[in-house]
Amino acid sequence: MIDLYTASTFNGQRVSIMLEETGLDYSVHDINLVKGEQRHPDFLRLNPSGRIPVIVDHDASDKPFVLTQSVAILHYLAEKTGKLLPDSLIARARVYEWMNFHAIDIGSVLFSAFYLEKRVTPPQPEAAEILRKRIHELYQHFDQQLAHQDFLAGSSYSIADVTTFPALFGQEQELKDYQHLNRWLQQLNNRPAVKRGMRVPNLG
Repeated sequence: MIDLYTASTFNGQRVSIMLEETGLDYSVHDINLVKGEQRHPDFLRLNPSGRIPVIVDHDASDKPFVLTQSVAILHYLAEKTGKLLPDSLIARARVYEWMNFHAIDIGSVLFSAFYLEKRVTPPQPEAAEILRKRIHELYQHFDQQLAHQDFLAGSSYSIADVTTFPALFGQEQELKDYQHLNRWLQQLNNRPAVKRGMRVPNLG
């Protein structure tokens, strides 16, 4: 059994999608970020940085294994189950390349644009717009990649796709000019495990 501590964010949804895809038994603990539950002492004992998601794998060894950072968790679950990760070194390297492309290059720019527009005083909309233009340059690169293959890292669905999907879901209108990226979004959204994972922690 795996305990998942999460919230409705891109990082959290990556992990819940992966848990649904692997079929592992897991229990969801909804961390209310607005109420500051990520700073509660019980949660900080799991992750001193106060960030979700966190998993606790009770079947990993002789004691529960605690892991943080969504990309690291995806790696771990893929290796644990042998799912969504290719066998060959070269193919795995390509998966890692594309999952980190989004997690590092795009994710950091998205957060910076949001922070500049919504969190700083006074807001910096001009700076945020410059970052958004950079994001669209990167999306064009993704679109070109998907013009020649079904999934980001090749012909097979992988943790590279799981990493990227939550941040782009629901943005079809904004991404309407990216034909191949939209095709990929619809393809993933049709997967039952993706649909279930995107509803966590609000499965009700």
